[in-house]
Amino acid sequence: MGEHIYSLGILRGHNSGACLVKDGEVVALVSEERFNRIKNTNAFPFRSVEYCLSHEGIGVGELDFAVYSSAQIGRHDIEEFGHNDDYASTGVGRYWAIARVLQNSKAYAAALKLNYALFSRGMGEEGVKQCLHNAIKVPKEKALGNDHHANHAYAAFYGFCPQKEDKALVITADAEGDLVCSRVFVSEGNALKCIATTPGGRSFAAFYGIITQLLGMKMNEHEYKIMGMAPYASEYEKNKVLPVFEKLFWVNDDLTVGAKIEGYTPLYYYLAEKLHRKRFDGICAAAQEAAENWSAQLVKKAIAKTGIKKVVLSGGFFMNVKANMKISQMQEVGEIYPCPSCGDESLPIGAAFHGYLKACEKKGAQPKPKPLENLYLGPQFSSAQIESALEKADAHKKYSVEKPADIEKEAAQLLCQGEAVARFAGRMEFGARALGNRSILADPSRRDIIRVINDQIKNRDFWMPFASSILKEREGDYLVNPKNVDGSFMIITFETTPLARKELIAGLHPYDFTCRPQIVSKEANPQYWQLIRHFEKKTGIGGVLNTSFNIHGEPIVCSPEDALSVFERSGLRNMALGQFLVRKR
Repeated sequence: MGEHIYSLGILRGHNSGACLVKDGEVVALVSEERFNRIKNTNAFPFRSVEYCLSHEGIGVGELDFAVYSSAQIGRHDIEEFGHNDDYASTGVGRYWAIARVLQNSKAYAAALKLNYALFSRGMGEEGVKQCLHNAIKVPKEKALGNDHHANHAYAAFYGFCPQKEDKALVITADAEGDLVCSRVFVSEGNALKCIATTPGGRSFAAFYGIITQLLGMKMNEHEYKIMGMAPYASEYEKNKVLPVFEKLFWVNDDLTVGAKIEGYTPLYYYLAEKLHRKRFDGICAAAQEAAENWSAQLVKKAIAKTGIKKVVLSGGFFMNVKANMKISQMQEVGEIYPCPSCGDESLPIGAAFHGYLKACEKKGAQPKPKPLENLYLGPQFSSAQIESALEKADAHKKYSVEKPADIEKEAAQLLCQGEAVARFAGRMEFGARALGNRSILADPSRRDIIRVINDQIKNRDFWMPFASSILKEREGDYLVNPKNVDGSFMIITFETTPLARKELIAGLHPYDFTCRPQIVSKEANPQYWQLIRHFEKKTGIGGVLNTSFNIHGEPIVCSPEDALSVFERSGLRNMALGQFLVRKR
């Protein structure tokens, strides 16, 4: 083995992907959907693994460990794991796919029942070793599995929480993973100790998914639309629904979650009956308030029991940026660190850190996990590759293609003229939020730009807000943030100042004026920082509207070919593609 410690984390499941940790630092991280162009794909992440290894120029044999993002796996996957790139062809996958298409509770219940049956008969460590060996030829002695919720906790704690002497409280919550829907951990030096576990079937995250499904949207994908609609409802409509929800869940003194109705299917039918003829906006507002209250209760009781005020949050539920804001505002909370893009796509981060810790233990080395400074951890493309993509697309014949001396300054000038500009630059960012390198940008002071962007490309629901990228130097001018919570990753919302409601209005929630920001520092992304700085010099505004570079329903673009495809198929008129400015005539 070489002088470095390498650990590879792998997820095959909702939004499959891979992560490579080198000597305690994440050096490559990507989701498979960016390669196969299937949003939230369940396919085995062959391309993601290939990218992570090639980024470091290593082979499977140079890994200390490869870690699967689950403690065990069902027997049905063992032979298919290495040979089938389509999860929907597996026994469980077929049921999930049918259930999702039909949005049918009985089909979902059948999938859930089969999943539990197969999982309970699944093979633990040996099964995972066999699966990883079949898939990527990793030697069995280097293959590990790790608990789903432990991976969520590791991703947040080791990946994004400053490693200090003070203890941290790590709370995970999601619909279900490894038959568990919530865990509570406390840190002890570099280790995490689990002090509470809630079994699957008592999940307030699953409740939120059911509400999404009952309102005719995609569960496990469109929950954010419920959150976005919530502020529009009147108190009258919200309060007609809230009593239906309030006593469905509670937090016990042992920090487990209790439920009035256990199991997905009984809760689905209960809610379907109780919400009959209730207004959709009232349902959204009540669901959001109830979910905020349950999560805040869990945090409050955990702090009271442990005395620890440094709170780390992870798991799919905490993609709810408004719940994160409410928790951050609690008097009991000192520091707060929500894990960026903390759905299952972050599981490979935790799995890779688990392998790193195991390798350190095996070698007698002192572990030194390094929190991530940014999320620009995906593929990068050279000017030659971009030029090749332009040639293959006949871009010079179809569009105006220039190579200005300063592409960031040119893009900023177009923003000043009221144009929307797609930006493709540097390494692709990880996660559900575009952070400037695969983004569509616009002047945030213009309300009319929202309609322009939606008409051109996004086709977002009319009530959904866009986000803002804000210069770190201007953060205090726009955000109300007395606890100095890190706003770098669009994982938490903030109340805003009167100036923000003037200068960033198109990048705020249209009704309650909260902001889900990306704070941009010169250190994290100097080129993007410079673009916003150019815009600020001309307008006085220290931020830009930022939305992801993709067509609605597709993954964020990865390659120059992806970017050109979206440009071709949409109403976008301007694109900064590497050092090239591409414009429709």
